[in-house]
Formats: sequence, structure tokens, C-alpha cells
Amino acid sequence: MSLTLTRKSRGQSAPLPVHDLTGDAPPPRAPFVASVPGAAAPLVPLNLPAALMGQARDRVARRQLRDAYGGTEAGLDIRPARLGSAPDLWTRLLITDAGDRRDWLRALGVFAPQCRAVLPDFLCLPAAPDLWVIETTATGVIARLGPEDGFAAEPDLALALLQEAARTGMPRAILRNGPARAEIDTFLTAQNLPICSDPADLTTHGVTAPARFAYNELSLDLARDPGAERAEMRGILSRLGLPFALAVLGLAGWIAAAMIETGTLTAQGLAYRQNAERILRQVMIPTGPILDIRSQVAQTMDRARTARSEVENEARPLDVLRRAGAVLGNHETTITRVSYQPGAGLVIDLQITDFAALDALVADLRMAGTEARVAQSITRENTGVDAVLAMAVTENGADR
Repeated sequence: MSLTLTRKSRGQSAPLPVHDLTGDAPPPRAPFVASVPGAAAPLVPLNLPAALMGQARDRVARRQLRDAYGGTEAGLDIRPARLGSAPDLWTRLLITDAGDRRDWLRALGVFAPQCRAVLPDFLCLPAAPDLWVIETTATGVIARLGPEDGFAAEPDLALALLQEAARTGMPRAILRNGPARAEIDTFLTAQNLPICSDPADLTTHGVTAPARFAYNELSLDLARDPGAERAEMRGILSRLGLPFALAVLGLAGWIAAAMIETGTLTAQGLAYRQNAERILRQVMIPTGPILDIRSQVAQTMDRARTARSEVENEARPLDVLRRAGAVLGNHETTITRVSYQPGAGLVIDLQITDFAALDALVADLRMAGTEARVAQSITRENTGVDAVLAMAVTENGADR
């Protein structure tokens, strides 16, 4: 199967065919994109906080993958799916068996220099925001659910995946291609959405015309080895060795000059510390070692405030439980333990679906008059999020 499409390159439009690498037809002699079965290279969704960036996001994603599916990463090719308008906030991993990837590269043979990318077949479909592109074949279903998601599966599994996607959010329109599939078409018709077979008809429904490879799909080229890129980077760094060495020598000279001035400042700082320790011995810390003046003074003052607060305010755990109980009943949680800890207040161990639901629960608890905070939270396999909440209410209402 070959589909003719265009992509922008250096400000000009150039034809870029899509070639089915598993088919019998030979690849075109012009530059092309090779498509492989999407069922063998799925996009796996993850629950990643928006604040995570760079290598930290990659590490957390891989840990979530191991926790959710078990096993190790051995024999797998895993790469972040940086798709859509915010590629740095990716939430999916493209996963392929390393053996399949090697087979696809061997299948390219002498045509490898002409291949611009090897992609799953669903990433070769056109995409646009608020648009589902559904294409049926003789053996299955290929779907592109907006710029950042897609799949290829057998009809029964495809129907289940579409139903799950519908629960998350619906598009404005559907672009439907390929032969009829009764179960798929019945489901799509039941959504009461515009279903078009011609991309030109989508503009009348407020959807921009879909485009291929317009959302960073080519960055997921399975022919590209991330390990080789790291090796190339090491080579570049080695060529920068001499300039780096000269920079280090200059830095060493600056450090030597700074150390002369730092010696005086160090002696002055030591005198200040000795004077501070003498005052602390007289006023706040008569015995024991003084290691960190700031933290030890803060701890001493906190203990004094806590002692005074315990005299003035009597903790009321039952009041906390009464306030929290009304809120917990409105959320889907599983309470595993309730305890009381002096200084922390009422401590509730619970299980909840995800971090968003946990944040909503904490917000509702605070609105109910409790000083709720998340003491600990962790993702567990197939159980959502385990969390520990600490809450307190005082007798006179000053601390809620």
C-alpha cells in the first residue's frame, strides 16, 4: 500500500509517499516514509505531572511503565512520544520489541537511505485537533485520535479502545475511511457526531483540514537509534576537549585569585560563628553539640511554640473526623487506616484513583474546615494512588 502525501521541507512542499513495509510491493525510489503494524508499536498512556521535564520526566515515565506492566525494559525499544503542540509535556511512550525493530530495518535493505522514517501505521494517518481519523482494513482498524494519540488493533479491541477514548472526551468530527465495519460504524453513528469521508467537508464542522506529519511524528522514527545519538554526542564533546581544557585553566586561575580573598572572609566567618555559639550556650542551647545554628535555633523556637500551643489549644481528633467524614463520603476512596498522632493530628491512610482526585479531595477537606495536607503519596499497580493525609482542628478554631 502506498499513499501520496506532502510535507513541508525548507519552506517548500514535496511529495512524500508512505510505503507499507510489510507488503509485497517494493519501496519507491524517491524519499518515503515506511509504515509498520501499529499493533506492534503501541502508544502507552501515562499519568505524568506537568511540572516534570527533561530526563526526570523520562525516568518517572519508565518507572510508571514498570510498575503498571511489570517486568523489565530488556528487549524493548522505548521512546517518549513528543507529539502535538506541546512536545515537552508528552504523556505517552512508544514501545516496540527490539527484535521487530531490527527486522523492519533489515526489510528496508538497500532502500534505507531513501527512508525518511519508520513509523507505526496509525502515525501515518493525517491528524488535526478535535478530529478522529478512523480507517478500516481487511484485518483491523487504524485510528488517529487527535495529534497526540492513536492505535491499530483488531476490530473487537479497537471498539473497546474507542469506547474508552469516548469516555475521556469526544472530537468535533470524524473522518471515516475504508470498508464498512458494522460494530465500529454503529458505535460512531451513536455518538451523534459529523462523520465525513472527504477531508474538505470538515471545515464546515469547525475542524481544520488534517495533515500528515505536521505534529512531530517524524521524531519517532523507529529507524533512529537513541543510543547512536548519544554516541554521536559523546564524539562531539570529545572534539570540544581542547577548548574545554583552556576554559578549565582560565577557571583555575580565577579560582586561585578568589581563594586569596576567600581566606580572609573565612576567618571572619569563623569569628562570627564562635561569637554566635557563645550566645547560644548562654540563652538557648546550654548542652549538646551545635552543628547547624539556623536549624537548631528554629527547632528550639518551634518546640517552645508547640509547648505553648499545647497548653492553649486542646486537639480535637473527633472534630476532625466528623468534618472529614462528610467530605470523604462524597469521593471514591478506600480508607485503610485511621490513627491519631500528637503534633500531626488525625492521620488517614487511603486509596484513591489518581493524583487529580487526591488534589480535589484535599481541597474539599480544607473547605470543610480541616487543615488537610498530603503527608505521603505513591502510585500503586492497578490500585491508583496510596496517600496519607494529616488533619488537625483546635479547640478555639485558630488552627483549622
